Amino acid sequence: MSGGKNQRALLMEIMIAVLFFALCASVLLRTFVTVRELSRRAGVRTDALLTAQSLANRLYAQQDMPAELETMGFEMQEGTWTRSGEGFELTVVLEEESTAAGTLQTALVRVTEGDSDIIELPVARYVPGEADV
Repeated sequence: MSGGKNQRALLMEIMIAVLFFALCASVLLRTFVTVRELSRRAGVRTDALLTAQSLANRLYAQQDMPAELETMGFEMQEGTWTRSGEGFELTVVLEEESTAAGTLQTALVRVTEGDSDIIELPVARYVPGEADV
């Protein structure tokens, strides 16, 4: 009779070990899925940051900011230039202030992901006018 009790105890130990490993596997799987999603979001944010910085540099270097935005695939909607990227949206608001000494061109580059802002980059460029002598 004692051989039967030992076999049942061994079977119970094996079942508990299998249950323990199944539980560990499910926790690890959930952790890996979460890490993968966080990694994907970090990649999207990095791409958005690099795109915004590149756009700000290109706008600073251009004389005609609206023409540059058109060539880059932006669309004008209600005074704002917009373009969707992979997982984020770029918006640019252009303003221009003329004075006797020249023109101040400003742009605000904004990157959003869903409802949250990732970054806002201001761009300002002064174009001197002709001086009166």
